[in-house]
Amino acid sequence: MKRKSVLIAVIVFTIIIVAVIILLNQSIKYEKLIISDNQWNAIIESRKESNKLILEEIRFNDYNLIVDEKNNTIYYSLVSDSNNKYNPNISYDTNSKNTKLVILSEMITEEKVKSNYKFKIMIYDDNSYHIYYLKCTDLPLLNINYNQDKDISQNNIPMEMYLFDNLSIIPQKIVTSSGKIKRIEEGYLIALYKLTPGKNKRDNIISILNMKPSSNYLLLIPNEMINENNKGKQRVELFLNNEYQGCYSIDGIEEIPHKQ
Repeated sequence: MKRKSVLIAVIVFTIIIVAVIILLNQSIKYEKLIISDNQWNAIIESRKESNKLILEEIRFNDYNLIVDEKNNTIYYSLVSDSNNKYNPNISYDTNSKNTKLVILSEMITEEKVKSNYKFKIMIYDDNSYHIYYLKCTDLPLLNINYNQDKDISQNNIPMEMYLFDNLSIIPQKIVTSSGKIKRIEEGYLIALYKLTPGKNKRDNIISILNMKPSSNYLLLIPNEMINENNKGKQRVELFLNNEYQGCYSIDGIEEIPHKQ
């Protein structure tokens, strides 16, 4: 009898945990969040705009999007092999309780993605609202975080790399690595490394975006962009500390040049 009571208690506890997980990870289809112009305007007219109301995280199909707070823009990279890339499941977290999220009028389409159309997303609570633009892209997203107090045009500065590889046909589409970054005249050089036992650093030789494995990568500024006939390089949407920099080419190199 005692064993049966314990089993029931375990089952009940498991059900509660699963329910909590589901509640904390609720998502809703993009199309269900669309509202009309009149509904959008009604929300604005009854509240005050506030930059203090922010998105802490927003996820499309369980992948975190990059939020550029300086430019008030959210960036969504459409996964090439996804069946619901134009109507993703959305979940989000904000810094305010009882916050809702809505999208103005428009569904995502291939034509709008190619035309760099910016969608409007609003988060709001009982008293305030904040509007973001949503930029959709077919390119991978590369975000590099480093100490902005350091001058990357003079030295190689420690950094953390986050790459969302929307081109990959494998389930694992997130690539992260530690390393260093340096600004050069043509763009940026990044060197990837990983810690070994004893906190020793060694090259992190990896293949990104289906390119030849390397620990050193060159990012070229937009006017140095690759053309369609050059198959050795890829293009990415580049961010530095979550701030959008533009469309860059990326290519693996044998080693970082010593010339300053």
